[in-house]
Amino acid sequence: MSKISSLADPSARRDPIKGDGFMTLRKRAGGALFTVTAAALAIGFGATQAFAATTLTVKVTGSSSTGTITASSSKTVLTDPRSGVSVTCTSSKTTATVKNGTHTGTSPVQIGTVTKLSFSSCTSVTGAVTVTVMALPYKLQIDSKTVSGKTDGIVSGVSTHVSTTGCSFNTTGSAPGFYNNSTHTLTQTPKLPITPLNKAQLTVSGVSGCAGLVVNGDHPTFTGTYTVTPTSLKITSS
Repeated sequence: MSKISSLADPSARRDPIKGDGFMTLRKRAGGALFTVTAAALAIGFGATQAFAATTLTVKVTGSSSTGTITASSSKTVLTDPRSGVSVTCTSSKTTATVKNGTHTGTSPVQIGTVTKLSFSSCTSVTGAVTVTVMALPYKLQIDSKTVSGKTDGIVSGVSTHVSTTGCSFNTTGSAPGFYNNSTHTLTQTPKLPITPLNKAQLTVSGVSGCAGLVVNGDHPTFTGTYTVTPTSLKITSS
């Protein structure tokens, strides 16, 4: 009789969607979502903390009395890896301020600034190219411990405008490289001798023309080896 009453009485039945079943499903779904979210946050924060925990002590010696250094390169190449198109310059000169002393902090650790930078005799598939350097100064930062006399670095805050026949665009962001105490050279390249602690990359924006060879959001690479003066400059990171 009780079974018949329960079937006959609508209040005695629980719709699995509208009643307790729904609440149970919602709680389970909510719990699962919370678990996944918490796990994702834990991974994300874990990665951030790993970077934040990387403290470097960088010692600079052999710079000039004023901290002024100069550097030049006979070939630099800006390449869009998506299309393969590149801009090659046969002369680039820079002046920076890197003072002697010890710098301690979370990687990347700033040791100086780029105050002047120029590119000349630049060409691409379209012919002559003009590279305009903007928003100086740029930061010179160290991003690894020194291994076999080599130390990873980052030039950050980069902002340039590239223009040629039928194509112009901006590049902003940061460029990776490394300094070699033995050769007294700063090599700008994404292929670093030591695993970097932070990601550095350039990004294209403000594209005009270019026939799809360069598009907004591309990440071009910048390569070039700069010979540094004074040759006594030494960077040691630990």
